[in-house]
Amino acid sequence: QKPEASKAPPAKLEAVKIQTKPEAKQPESKQETKSGVKAEKTEASPANAEGPAEAANGEDKGEASEDEADTDTPVSHEKIAGDESLTAARPWRMPDYANQNEAIGYSPAAFAVPAGLEKNVAFWVDIYTRYSTDQGLIHDSEYMDLIYEVLDFSPVMMRRDIDVYQKERIKTKQVKESKKRVIALLKKLSTTEDPTGLTDQEKKIWDYFAKIDDKKKFKDAQHKSRLRFQLGQRDRAIQGIFFSGRYLEEFEKIFRESGLPIELTRLPFVESSFNVLARSKVGASGLWQIMRYTGRPHMMINQAIDKRNHPMEAARLAARLLRSNFDMLGTWPLAVTGWNHGPSGVLRLTKIHKSRELGDLFPRNARKRLGFASRNFFASFLAILEVERNAPKYFGQVMWSQPLASVDVNLPFAVKYSDVLRWFDGDDNRAQIFNPQITTLARKNRIALPKGALISVPVSKGDQVKAELADPKKFRRVGVR
Repeated sequence: QKPEASKAPPAKLEAVKIQTKPEAKQPESKQETKSGVKAEKTEASPANAEGPAEAANGEDKGEASEDEADTDTPVSHEKIAGDESLTAARPWRMPDYANQNEAIGYSPAAFAVPAGLEKNVAFWVDIYTRYSTDQGLIHDSEYMDLIYEVLDFSPVMMRRDIDVYQKERIKTKQVKESKKRVIALLKKLSTTEDPTGLTDQEKKIWDYFAKIDDKKKFKDAQHKSRLRFQLGQRDRAIQGIFFSGRYLEEFEKIFRESGLPIELTRLPFVESSFNVLARSKVGASGLWQIMRYTGRPHMMINQAIDKRNHPMEAARLAARLLRSNFDMLGTWPLAVTGWNHGPSGVLRLTKIHKSRELGDLFPRNARKRLGFASRNFFASFLAILEVERNAPKYFGQVMWSQPLASVDVNLPFAVKYSDVLRWFDGDDNRAQIFNPQITTLARKNRIALPKGALISVPVSKGDQVKAELADPKKFRRVGVR
């Protein structure tokens, strides 16, 4: 039995929060509705879909200023592509990170929580385990344990009288209204001299700010870069663990052979939740969310095939890039941050701040420092290591997917996608999940899959495919542009 995404009420928060206004109760419905919205295939990492932001891979993002852009996550996520019905479930396997003394840069402290990031890691653990995608937080992006409101979108999602776009607008409006309430509270506290007249919840916020020695603390906390919305990830974490079973064992082999710590194979949890069809609107793609400009120099992309989306090809490139990051930066906290921010940018910050400790690279009020996404990328990665390693503690029983039952075939000549589709009995979605590297242009039969392209087909069709490919006359020859 596959794990069911839990929407149980979150455990009691230790963070400071104030109560939200209750949503008006809507008529219950047994009719199921889609919870996603039409958009490009999922957003990627914590500040977007799964974690803090789109991957920079090999190119710098540039440092953030105090006018850092709005970092809210969307109020909805698209469903993780993968089709659970394609593979049976199997028992989940606890990760084994032992016997890695020969791995590059490995030590017991290599993936310990850096000083200054303890609250960031705790925040992301809560996001992955306590809050579902029908819940979200309004929080302070600087003081990650300062949570103002917890929003519950469940009443909206249960409504049957409105479509997904209307639900999206209602949830977006709720986020905006919540921020307005918080801003009003902060303005009130900024003029309060005697806290005895405050409510209990207001007093908690007052007490929190009492520890901050800054005359502009209430005003600064109202800035759009500080007041942030983050959607929960609990159900996506459970789904991600299931789909990771298709790929993680092979990823671990690749990283071991490359001499790298196998903890790094868990980066796709942060980048894509193991959504094999993940595409971001800024150009990151695949399980590893590799940028186009990163893939091109490695001969990963042509008009018909984009190997950034091939799980194993992308994992091999990720291993090379991460090794390069480590060679430049010298520690895994910096190298992993370089995956998101760009290694040269991280190196530049280590020189500006005269430190190679990650926690020293984003001092408050510094003009040159890591932005929200980059300073939380390693924290969210450490959080998912904790969550996956202790998945039964957080989720109860969890399961892995069986690997896709596939056979790899090298095309001896150019083949149209329509012929590939035949091997999947016309099921385009199934063909995509087996072959996410085939581009939209090829899938629309505007260009052929070139000779030498590696295609995965169901094991049950393996002999048939090999027999057909042995007879070129069965295929209509097409030129490859």
